[in-house]
Parts: sequence; C-alpha cells; structure tokens
Amino acid sequence: MKTMVQRMMSVAFAAVMSLVVASAAWAASPPGPYEVVSDTTKRVTKVIEEARSYVDEDPERFYGEVEKILADVVDFPSFARGVMGKYGSKRYYDTLSPEEKAKFRGRVERFTKTFQDRLIRTYAKGLLAFDGNRIEVLPIAKDAADERSVNVEQHIFGNAPQPYVVYYKLTQNREGEWKLRNVSIEGVNLGRTYQSQFASSARRFNGDIDKVIENWEVTPEGGLAEVAEES
Repeated sequence: MKTMVQRMMSVAFAAVMSLVVASAAWAASPPGPYEVVSDTTKRVTKVIEEARSYVDEDPERFYGEVEKILADVVDFPSFARGVMGKYGSKRYYDTLSPEEKAKFRGRVERFTKTFQDRLIRTYAKGLLAFDGNRIEVLPIAKDAADERSVNVEQHIFGNAPQPYVVYYKLTQNREGEWKLRNVSIEGVNLGRTYQSQFASSARRFNGDIDKVIENWEVTPEGGLAEVAEES
C-alpha cells in the first residue's frame, strides 16, 4: 500500500504534469487578432527606434528588419490577389487553358513579390517620420473573437487634436493563425485603392498584365502621409 507521502507525491506530480500540458497547449495556440496587431506594433516601433542610428548608411538593413516582421503577419499572397482584382481571381483562373493557367500563376507570384517589396519599402520610409508618436491598439469586442474576419482599430497620436484612425482587417487561416489582409487609414481602404490603381494600369497597358507588374509603384495614401508630415 502507498504511504500518505507517496500518495501526496503522486497527486503533486499529476498536478504539475497537468500544468505543463496546459501551458504547452496555451503556448501552441496562435495569438488572437488583437495580440497580433499589438505585438507587431511594438516590434515595428522598436525597429524604427533602432534604425535611426544606422538607416542613412544602411537602408537595406532597415527594410529587411521591417520585412522580417511583416512577413510573419501579413497574408501578402491574398492581399496581392485582391489588388489584382479579376486578374487574380479564381473565377478568371477557371476560364483559362492549362497553358494560360501556368502564366496566371507566374504573374500572381511575380506581382505578390513586387507588391510586397514596394509596399514594405514605401511604408518603411513613412514609418521613419514618426517621431515619438503614441500608438494605441483598441481591444476588440468580445463577440468579434468568434468571427473568422476581424477589424482591429489602432490610434496614432500626432500633432493633430484627434488621433489618426487605422483599421487592420485580419482573417483566420486553416491553421488558426490571424493574418492581415487589408488596411484602412483615415477611411482610405488601401486594398480598394491599389485595386483601382491596378485596373487603371491594366487599361493603360491594354490588358498587358506583365507591363502592369513591371511598372507597379506604391505611394503613401491618405492618412499615413498626413501622419508622417505632422509628426
């Protein structure tokens, strides 16, 4: 028969093991949408502060640091395909021949890379203009946590009386990870703005999507440019 001490040791061991299992399960679960935006904001802010000492001599290092962070949280393939509009849609893909589908996939891949690179570089430069701005991420509504798509609100305080309002749209993928799919700055929906830009370029180049990709540029839109100027 087990002694009292042995029984107590068994219970204690079982309790410790249950805590270990629970902690492992918690650690393995992906962070929620609020945590993703909040953590990313802190990481980017830290990179900006550190970059001021070296960015003039080594801007590529700064772009690389920003890309490391954003590549983890932004669903660039989905974001880019949304910007491409019908030229990146599944409905359009299904109408193509096998040869055309291969070209379609190649264009989507090239545009995703181009879009990611230009977007990161443009907004990394804009972020450097933020000089000690207070940034707050607002908690999401409790019932929103059960949705597959959530908007997280962020306030950026500059010299203006009211903060600039940014909304990050995040969606949950099959692995349960929350990824950023779109951004709205002071009412300017970047996804729609760039989609219009892509469609306009497609008309200008008579439907030659390769030329659209080759000539793609990203410029700061709406509130972000204003925040940078007034910081």
